[in-house]
Amino acid sequence: MELRNAFYIKLGRGGEWEADAIVNAKLRFGWSQQSLEDINAANWLTIEQQLREELGSGQATRALNGLKTICLSSSSDIWITFHKAKLWWASLSEEPVAEDSRSKYRTTSGPWSDKNLQGKLLVASELPGKIAQLQAFRWTVCAVQHKDILHRVLEGLSSPKAKAIAHQRTLLAAQLTEAIQELHWKDFEILVDLVFRASGWVRVSVLGEQAKGYDLELREPITGDRCVVQVKSRAGLPELAEAKAQFSPSDYRRVFLVVHTPTPELAQADDLPEHVVLLPPRDLAERAIDAGLITWLEEKIT
Repeated sequence: MELRNAFYIKLGRGGEWEADAIVNAKLRFGWSQQSLEDINAANWLTIEQQLREELGSGQATRALNGLKTICLSSSSDIWITFHKAKLWWASLSEEPVAEDSRSKYRTTSGPWSDKNLQGKLLVASELPGKIAQLQAFRWTVCAVQHKDILHRVLEGLSSPKAKAIAHQRTLLAAQLTEAIQELHWKDFEILVDLVFRASGWVRVSVLGEQAKGYDLELREPITGDRCVVQVKSRAGLPELAEAKAQFSPSDYRRVFLVVHTPTPELAQADDLPEHVVLLPPRDLAERAIDAGLITWLEEKIT
């Protein structure tokens, strides 16, 4: 995608125009004292004088520049805003400024989108801070200073540094997978316990008791949801079928089958019900990284 210029706009005081603007493919703005005729005729000197009388010299220049930015923006510019904790983006049509009972507005060339070009939701809390911080901007319009970052966000691309980190994480996960496969059986059980507890689950059974066919029973402390964990040294499709039959989703939100050495058939299984999660060594390695257990694993295979 081409990104010549990028601008942020706050859609109304307190976001009062956000929902309507997004649903109706409009970029709404104020400047209620300026006439539609003067705006579309680009009578900037007249408008500037009005703004000076209305706002004073200190605010008039910024207000005039903001209005010009909106009115002179072309279809090759990208506009972004935030609504319901997501980033939305659009470009403007070539239609002139219009006005209705709510506000002045320009129409967008297509619908506002809350997804990047790869189809991923643009959740504000997951955005780079240099983009997410625009939510705190206190005026109406500003240029996006970090266009390169916004461009990557909208394209769904990673920066070179992010790619390098991901590559190193992949290498680390591969090394930890080998380390996990070298663990003594008891250490493997302990690792599974540590991973789940570090993820926020509360253990409500004794590790290794194997009561009722599971090794761990866990509870999610906020919702109270329960899950069970079966820890297997070796397992294949029969063990998977047994886990599916033994534990109902009405009783347990998740059934985790953690396998030290899965058969090739089990490793390739893709017909798992929603409540059954298979964790082979590679997936367990990823979760061990997230849980901060790299040093623990390093010490266990020293």
